[in-house]
Amino acid sequence: MSLRLIYGRSGTGKTTYILNEIKQNLDKNSQSYIITPEQFSYSMEKELLDTLNKKSVFNAEVITFNRMSKRLSNEVRRRKRS
Repeated sequence: MSLRLIYGRSGTGKTTYILNEIKQNLDKNSQSYIITPEQFSYSMEKELLDTLNKKSVFNAEVITFNRMSKRLSNEVRRRKRS
């Protein structure tokens, strides 16, 4: 698993770039996450589904910072118990 940070000024095409990358890699069975602030999660989920022209997607997910931190904490706790 790798982490890629896409950043830049507003209006430079970051969202379009990310969504097109996910669309191209959708058939490769790789999991993709879009990390976004809480207030943008719904609109990003809608934009992802619209771009992919699908009603649901299993290997691409929009995740908020809060949800991501909870998942990481749970994963670390789970691994410590093992």
